[in-house]
Amino acid sequence: MKYLVVLSIHVVMFVGCQSASTKNTVAGVPNAAAEIKEGSPREVQQAVSKAYSQFIDVRTPEEYATGHAARAENIPLDTLAASFDKLEKNEPVYIICETGNRSNQAASILKDAGFKSLVNVSGGTVAWKAAGLPIETGSPHIPASSSGKLDPRTQEALLSALADERLAQATYQAVLNRFPGARPFINIIEAEKNHESFLLPLFAKYGVAVPRNENDPAKIDVPADLTEACRVGVKAENENIALYDRFLAFVKEPDIKEVFTRLQSASRENHLPAFTRCSEGGMGGGRGKGRPV
Repeated sequence: MKYLVVLSIHVVMFVGCQSASTKNTVAGVPNAAAEIKEGSPREVQQAVSKAYSQFIDVRTPEEYATGHAARAENIPLDTLAASFDKLEKNEPVYIICETGNRSNQAASILKDAGFKSLVNVSGGTVAWKAAGLPIETGSPHIPASSSGKLDPRTQEALLSALADERLAQATYQAVLNRFPGARPFINIIEAEKNHESFLLPLFAKYGVAVPRNENDPAKIDVPADLTEACRVGVKAENENIALYDRFLAFVKEPDIKEVFTRLQSASRENHLPAFTRCSEGGMGGGRGKGRPV
């Protein structure tokens, strides 16, 4: 009996912003082995128009300043590895550059760092402009054209939101001090740090003084049982969701509403389910870092 062995050598070539090994489409049937998808500028523009989205431009600051896709935040490729804490690993990250080469490199870096949902903008900013999609020259979330001071009620909402996010961060740190590496706290606290960074530019824009952070994890009481600590997390996230519900009923400024909606979405869709599972015995007590939620 003869055995015929056929060796197939597949050469993978990267052209433009497409990677044959990871190519997929936003709307198509996903390949379970692929974690980097390709999205047309129009598909991505529709996706990032939602209140909660992560859209980064990995070009240089000089390139970014000349005009960038609307809502894209600048994280240059050479600083990406030092900027992981600005992004949430369990949320999709949409990536754009000039023509697609650097964004594909960025997607690979993020994939290696544990980010699970990555979308590379096909053709980059060149294709975005060619499609006639919105271009900005200022900050995507804090437009320079918007001005004016906040009414007292909205200013108090901004201060309360920051206080609540800081308290959550301190509380979860207190739990980690008692239960080092405990999930989901080890993951969620990273997201809480991001939440504060979303709020602070609003303080600068509207001329609101940033109060000193008086929260000290060492002074926060922590339950003796991790499951009970998760129940505290459930209560805190429910209160956070209700807090933003109240604020969104009267806040008029689009950028503040956007950030509030984004933070509320993270609490409702990510943090609350994780704490609920933990409080019901579905997780918790584990050690080590997993995906931020």
